[in-house]
Order: sequence, then structure tokens, then C-alpha cells
Amino acid sequence: MSSIALYTFGLLDPAAGPSRLDDFARRGREVFSASDQASGFLGRAEGAEEPATYSPGEDFGRWGLYALPLDLPDFEDHDPQLHIATLSLWQDIESARLFVYRGLHGQALKIRYDWFLKGPWPGHVLWRIEDGTVPLWSDGVSRLEALAKDGASAERFTFGSRLSRA
Repeated sequence: MSSIALYTFGLLDPAAGPSRLDDFARRGREVFSASDQASGFLGRAEGAEEPATYSPGEDFGRWGLYALPLDLPDFEDHDPQLHIATLSLWQDIESARLFVYRGLHGQALKIRYDWFLKGPWPGHVLWRIEDGTVPLWSDGVSRLEALAKDGASAERFTFGSRLSRA
């Protein structure tokens, strides 16, 4: 059997005002709390404050050192300090899909461009991982970069990919 790792990445819109970012932070806390109760949720890399922007090299214990996908198409003009990334582990693809697209997270996802820039890169990547194994930040980064450059494969895919239905 295998579990599903989910890495998400986005750049905050520098033009978003304080009230919009306060709304994002409030919703983010609610979404993180809801994920703890979600069916099929196995865990996530957690920092001292959720959600938060972390610094590259920050140690997340068994989840590894925090890293950013800096090798994305058209990324060089963006400030990497304005990022949000998450790394989580799910029982299966359907559990992750239901959480992402329904409930509090689904509501927030509908208005994500109030807070985030729309980049030419994917906002998430999924991959299968052996049960009992914890994904590393570096795994998510390398897979997101490869997905952006080379497309979906058995090692990296999105919810919209046909590979997520296999």
C-alpha cells in the first residue's frame, strides 16, 4: 500500500493589502484546524505558527529542512520571501481531493487570487509514498519543479492529472 504526499506552493500578491492578508491568515488558521479532523489526513510539516512563511533551511525534524522551489519557469522576477508552502500526508488521493476542494479549504481556494499571484507553474504536486514514510520538503520541491518543466509522470502529478485517478 501507499499513501499520498501533497506539496503546495504559492507566492503572495505584493499588491494585496493588509485586510486581505489578515483574511488569509484567519482562514488559514481555520483550514489548518479543519485538516486535523479531515478523513484520511495523516499529518503535515508544522512550524511554530500556522500558516506561516518559513525560512529555507528551517528544520522540520522528520519532514526535513524547509526548501523553496526556486527553479520554476518565470520565477526570477518574484520575491521568494512572499511564499506560502505546505507539505502534508494523506491516506489516499480521494481523501486529499475532498479536503482540498470541499469545505473551508475549498471555499478559500475559490478566492485564492485575492491573496496569491497566478504563476505559470503548478500550485501543487502529489506523489505516492510508501506507508510509514514521511515526505521531505526537498521531495516536494524537486517534484514541483519537475512537474513545471516536464509535466506529470507516475512520480509527480496533480489532482487534474489522469494519473491521480489510477
